[in-house]
Amino acid sequence: MNRQFLLALVPLVCSATLLRAADSNLKHENFDHDPGWEEIGNRVVLEHPRTTVQDFGFSPTTSFAGGKPGEIGGKITRTSRLAYYGAKIPTHTLNEPFSASGAFTFTETMASAGVFIGFFNDTQNDTARPMNSLGMDFDCEKSGARLAVRMINAKNESCGHFVTHFIPGKFRPTPLVKGKRYEWTLKYDPQANNGGGQFTYALSGYDREKDPIDSPITVDLPPGFKQTGATFNRFGMMNMRKAGGTLAVYMDDLAVDAQKWDFSSDPQWDGVGNRTTFTETEGRGAQDFGYTRTNFAGGQNGEIGGIVWRSPFASYADRIGPVTLKQPLIAKGKVVFTGADPDSDACIGWFRSGAQEGEKRAARDFIGVSIGGPTRVGHYFRPMVNAAGRRALAKQGPVLHPDSKPHNWSCTYDPAANGGLGAVTVTLDAETVTLNLTEKLDTGSVQFDRFGLFSPGVGGSKVKIYFDDLEYTAK
Repeated sequence: MNRQFLLALVPLVCSATLLRAADSNLKHENFDHDPGWEEIGNRVVLEHPRTTVQDFGFSPTTSFAGGKPGEIGGKITRTSRLAYYGAKIPTHTLNEPFSASGAFTFTETMASAGVFIGFFNDTQNDTARPMNSLGMDFDCEKSGARLAVRMINAKNESCGHFVTHFIPGKFRPTPLVKGKRYEWTLKYDPQANNGGGQFTYALSGYDREKDPIDSPITVDLPPGFKQTGATFNRFGMMNMRKAGGTLAVYMDDLAVDAQKWDFSSDPQWDGVGNRTTFTETEGRGAQDFGYTRTNFAGGQNGEIGGIVWRSPFASYADRIGPVTLKQPLIAKGKVVFTGADPDSDACIGWFRSGAQEGEKRAARDFIGVSIGGPTRVGHYFRPMVNAAGRRALAKQGPVLHPDSKPHNWSCTYDPAANGGLGAVTVTLDAETVTLNLTEKLDTGSVQFDRFGLFSPGVGGSKVKIYFDDLEYTAK
């Protein structure tokens, strides 16, 4: 990457000349019928769809996690369809203290299996990890499990800490072994951290001399996290919502605040999808986006979008222009974000079709909006440029939350702005961010012949996103 091709975030006021010039080249699409856009890899049907089984809840005869018969648990499969078994509890917020304790035992683990145990809300969006939650995130291999404790607020922002040692891509041990009883405590204090909120977690039952485990741990909520808020009205276990493996885990001797369960009798907890068998259709990389007769983003049926995986590359786009960086570009419309996994991205805007032999599709010429970001934030809605072998991406921008609500958005490129170097401005509702280019591009050699939605094509997971009422420069 050329170090001179940097960016800055500054306000941009579009000139009347830019708006008049771009408006004459705008195309309008409300998707009241199939527009017949070009489709590349955007509808993937699994060759070997698997049968998924969820079978967990009250278990009256087993005693894996306790000394006497009666506990909760069973086989839990990581899949996109929601499944949970939880106790109804008084609604907790981040403005009051609460706590829980108990014991768990794994009896089966396999690669790509995962489960959440803790506080959550019974209303969930399509996110891989539960929003409005605080508890234990387990990730498994055949050898055992690893553990992180996280809080995720109402806007899908996350904070937490690994209890088992973890270095991404280098050191991912699974010291929580099958057949062993582990005891734990979890407490939240709204007054700690100078009033910003803090939770603590402690685990016992492991070998402190040998196992790579940190306990106890303390996590301070980041600034503003408590103000964003979260609500919890259930405590229990929930599947991680991304296609994966199956595990078996059991819990006993549970206490939530002053309420206790020894599971000597059926606790009559709520169960959703926890005793079922179905065919899995959302396997990893199974792109499923394009024209759809749904109306998440608009008032009438008809929009574009769906499930966009970060890889493999796929696109759904209108054949346009071509247009170049010599001219102003404008796009606007409505967007709805219904769910996302960590490490997921999508792009909408102008791009170059095709790919030279050996060329990475993720590096293709593009100008528009990148939808992605770190897990602790969620998904930025920010300007991005890939052109003539150079790349620029705003460090931050408005955050698009998986709230299933329509939002107005726009993206404008002004070649005359920023002293003639050009600038890209993205607006989401009332928030705006500008990417100022600091090097003049060879605008004649960069041409874009498609406008639409595409996946970056590099690793990662999925988003569920929809667009409607689009206007965009097409000639």
